[in-house]
Formats: sequence, C-alpha cells, structure tokens
Amino acid sequence: MTDDIENWGIRKRLEAALRSRAGQARSEHPLSYTQRPLVLLHRMNPDSASYNVGFTARFTGGFDSATFGSAVASLVGRHAALRTTFSGTDGQTVHGWLAPDVAELDAQQWNQQRIEDAIRRAYLAPFELQTGPLVRVRTYAVAPGEAVVLLVVHHVVCDFWSLGVMVAELEQLYLAEAERRPSQLPGGNVPYSDFVAHQQELIQGEKGRRARSYWHAQLAGRLEPVEWPRCELGPDTDGGGSILFPLATELVDGVFALAKEEGATPYGILLTVFQVLVGRYTGRQDVLVGSPFAGRTSPVMAECVGNFVNPVVLRADLSDAAAFREQLDRTRHNVIDALEHQDYPFELLVAELAPRRVDDRNPVFQAMFSYQKPSRYPALAGLYVADEGAAPVGWAGLTAVPFRLDQQDDQLELVLEVVHDGDRLVGLLKYRRSVFSAQAAHQVAENYLALLRAALADPGRSVAELPMAFEVTPGTSRRTAAVHEPVGAVPRSGTALRGIEQRITAIWRKALGREAIGRDDNFFDLGGNSRLLVQVHEMLADDTAGAPLKINELFRYPTVATLARRLGQTAAGAGPAPDRARASSRRAQLAAGTARSARLRARERRQPDTDRGNDD
Repeated sequence: MTDDIENWGIRKRLEAALRSRAGQARSEHPLSYTQRPLVLLHRMNPDSASYNVGFTARFTGGFDSATFGSAVASLVGRHAALRTTFSGTDGQTVHGWLAPDVAELDAQQWNQQRIEDAIRRAYLAPFELQTGPLVRVRTYAVAPGEAVVLLVVHHVVCDFWSLGVMVAELEQLYLAEAERRPSQLPGGNVPYSDFVAHQQELIQGEKGRRARSYWHAQLAGRLEPVEWPRCELGPDTDGGGSILFPLATELVDGVFALAKEEGATPYGILLTVFQVLVGRYTGRQDVLVGSPFAGRTSPVMAECVGNFVNPVVLRADLSDAAAFREQLDRTRHNVIDALEHQDYPFELLVAELAPRRVDDRNPVFQAMFSYQKPSRYPALAGLYVADEGAAPVGWAGLTAVPFRLDQQDDQLELVLEVVHDGDRLVGLLKYRRSVFSAQAAHQVAENYLALLRAALADPGRSVAELPMAFEVTPGTSRRTAAVHEPVGAVPRSGTALRGIEQRITAIWRKALGREAIGRDDNFFDLGGNSRLLVQVHEMLADDTAGAPLKINELFRYPTVATLARRLGQTAAGAGPAPDRARASSRRAQLAAGTARSARLRARERRQPDTDRGNDD
C-alpha cells in the first residue's frame, strides 16, 4: 500500500513537470468552417455568453472537489481542442499545456437562491478567446461529500456530442484519481486539427463538388429573412429566453408509433410539425429551417472533442396543403439527401450564395430544430434538461442529481430542441427577447404541441387544417428601425461628409475587390459578408479613433451614405479630431484593448464567487 502511494506521488510530480515543460509548446492550425463564424461573432460581441456550453449536476455520496479538479486537468491533457486559443479570425493555437480555470467555493451556508445566482454568473462570464482557457469549472461545496458542479466550455471547441464524451471520460478519470491509478481510457486521441485538414480535402474533392451542386440547387432563389408576428415585448429585449416543456406520455407514444408505421423517425415527425409551425407564424409556404448535423462522418472522430456541428438547411414546400403523412414522407427524403451531402460547410455555402443580409440576423434561416439523443453518454440527456422528470444517475460511484441551468442564448430568433431521455421527450424552446415576449413564446410552445397532437390523431389531415391552440397573424414585412442620431450630435458639413464617403468608398473597394460602388449601395448586396465587415472595421480604425465604432454598428449602417453620416455625427460630437500620430496606433490598440477589457470583465464577473465565498 505504501509503495502504491509513493508510486502515485512520483507519477503526479512527473506529470506536473511534463505539463510545465509542455506549456511552452505551440502549434498553429487553420480554423474549421464551423469555428470561423463563432470566432467572428465573439469578436463582434466579446461579452456575449450565447456560445457558452454548460453542464451542471449535484453530486452526492462522497464527492471530492480536488479529485474532480485533477480529473478535469487530465481531460484537458487528453484533448487538444481544450488547450486551444484564438488570436485572430484565421487561425488557432494549440498549447502543449493550458491549465483549465478551476475553482472550489464553500457554499455550505448559502441558500438555494444564492447558489443558483452564483452558478448563473459563472455560466454567463465571457471567455477570452485570445488567451484562454476555454474550460471553466466551479464546484460549490454544499455539504460534506456533496457539491454542485458547473462545467462551461466555449462552443468554438465543443459541441453537444463532445459534451457527452467529456462527461463520460471525466467519470473514468475521476475514478482513477480517487483510486490512485492510471485510467483505462485509450490514448492517442485524434486531434481536432485532423478534422480541419479532412474538411479541406473533402471540399476540394469530388464529394465536395457534388455536395456544393446539391446545396446550390436546393437553395436556389431569393433567400429573404422571415418576418414573425408582432407582439408586445417586455422591458428587457436583450439576450434570449427559454421554455422547458416535457411532452405528455400519450404524445411520446404517438410519435414513436407513427414513426414505426410510416418508416420514419421521431426526428422527422417532430421536424415536420416545426416546419408547419414556422409556416403558420411567418405566412410562408416555402419554409427554411436549419438543423444541426453531428458532422462526424468519420468513425475515427467519434471520441474527439471539438466543434463538428454543421447546420444544414431543410426546405419544406407547404403550398399544396398535402396530408401530414405525405409531408412527412417529403421530410424523410429531404433529410436523407441532406445527410448524404452534410459535409459541405454552411459557412462556405453562405459565402457562395451571398444572401441579402439584414442587420445581424442569421443568413438563410432564422429558425432551427434539433433532436438531441446522446449516444456516447445517454445519461447526459436527463442531466442536460434537468426537468422534474429527469432521474438521478450513477456516476463514478457517486450519484449525479440533475440541476437546472437555463441556457438562454439568442443565437437565432427561434430554436426548438427536443431531447430524447430514455422513454421521454422534452422540448426546450429558445427565443430572442427582441422578437418574442415570454407570453408569445409560451404560445409558440402550446401551438407546437397542438399541431403535433392533431397530426398524430389524424396523419391523413392536410397540414393547412391542423389546428393551433392560439390564433396568430402571420408576420408581415417590417421596415428596418429608424436609426436615431446621437443626442446633441451635430452633422458635419456637406464637404466633410463627402470626404468621409470617399474614404469609406475606398475602403469598400479594397475589401470587396470591386470599383463601382455607389453611396446608396448596400455592403451585403455587393457581396459583403461578416468576415469582410471585420476588415472594414479594422481599416476604419484610424477614422474612428476619437469615437470607437463597434463592429455590430456596421450592420445598422450598411450603405456608404448612412455610415458616413454616423461617423460624421460622432466625430462632430466628439470634438476636435485626434492627433494623427495617436490615431495611427489605433489598430494596434484594438486587439490589446479588447483582450484587456475582456479579461477585466471576466475577473469582475468571477469576483462575487471567489472573493465572497465565505461571507453570510
């Protein structure tokens, strides 16, 4: 026994020394097409937690925080994606060692509300992609041998499948740490960079060419953003909200029975109902809904942690008011074709199709449906939704009790996730508060259930006749909200504005690679995209040194004339133009300033948890 303890101590010291030495190692790799928009969106809004992937559970039966922390460190050592940072929008750096952000807090004197608030703050704290780490763990000790654990990872290095891999491996690593022995997990994980290389090869090969042709044909025509019914919004229109609604047993039984009868899948049935719902709300008969596909078409990637998810666009034609059964069959064929061509990156497809961009709305589709059935770690489903029907599960000799964490992101305007947990189906509706009020979102959920109930009761009924619980007036075209001038701003003279317009036009010509640009031309109609918008923002840095321009603002001022007026007003209100020598260093300050401010924000948000852990 003494020898085992000594050997374990030697092993841990050697491990620490190797990690210290590995911390100096760096390797550079290109981004995958899945990662590119996430890095860009983070740069546009570094305070956002919309792409934080969270997991919580209450562990009982002898939980040890130090052991769990060591298990997390071993997990990070196994997966290169968890040791990655992103210094720009083109590449990623894999570190030989990058310690995760792990902290233990004494919450034994805290009430339930304080625990929930602390977890919520830790979940919402932004990550700093430039410096990392992108793994955050908080253990809140609520009693001896009992703690609530929060694991948060940025979506750029993790997807739902990866979360299952991580929780499953953490169980084995925790057991090994507790028993002071090496884990039995196989080594030699395939690094995420292999997937990036494979993706590039596929795009350039025959399979990629076939997929490109398929999607260009599938998405031919104008891809205008949908309009949702107007509703009375609440006072807080920032961020997103979520609604959890377990499906009644008779509905679950009906879904599986109809799937068997029609040779379909539960996913296909639930997706078809969602497409009908979106059609009713938008007044569209040509309905475009996004759906995330796992993207792990190669078996060797099954145990790799990273973001492989590629959203595909599933198009439904509701114009002939077919029977639900027939519409379901169309969905089935549509999904089969999409699966065959799923490898073609959505980000690349958007760049090629160049749909008209409206503000910061998602291109091509604004609603998404996903069906989550974790295969790597099935127990993750109940721990993920953590509703009243979710059961505790065994984990590393302990008991993991579901602990609810509202993941209220606003990535899209409307998202429906259906989680398959054993013999249960649980719906999770996510919505943007700037589009739906809480009441309107609840009605969306009720209408979805009503459509599903009617379709299951009579699959031969026309989709146009399926009743909803609440009547809605389909969305109508909305004008872009008027841009308000800054209070007290004085527009520059016509001569000054023309000078600003000429400067913007020159920058656009360079970014877009075209000469003919009019003052009223829309940047996105000219072939602009989010990545080019970042370039424009950087090239405008000198001109906005006295009054910084946020990248998101460029969506609101998409023409030369409107952007020039915005810059002219701001400059007039800001006083004299800054010294040119000082302005010339603005570009260099942007990256450092963004990183510094993000680190300060993250530190401030963590402060209540770490510095006040023992008060009250």
